[in-house]
Amino acid sequence: MTIACTVLYPNEADATFNMDYYLSTHMPLVHKHFGSHGMQSWSVIEFQPGPDGAKPQYSVQATLVFEKAEQVGKALEAEGTVVFGDVPNFSNKQPVFLMGDVKGESK
Repeated sequence: MTIACTVLYPNEADATFNMDYYLSTHMPLVHKHFGSHGMQSWSVIEFQPGPDGAKPQYSVQATLVFEKAEQVGKALEAEGTVVFGDVPNFSNKQPVFLMGDVKGESK
């Protein structure tokens, strides 16, 4: 069963986020360290205001896809310090980390 890990960065008034660094340095770092533990793919979304103009609760979402939950645990245990240690280089906020089973998808 496929596991998706969602990493959400808060969109607070004092939040900073360097998307260029995130895409050019951090996500390749994630791929290097988590890829060897079974991460299959990743994607990044930068949220925009809703149709009503409301500010989104989060500014950025990264989704990391693994084949098995055990792989996520092993990746975080072995490489989490390096990956999460890089967060201050692009954001002044700690992300929210969620994971769950993918129950359906369309390609």
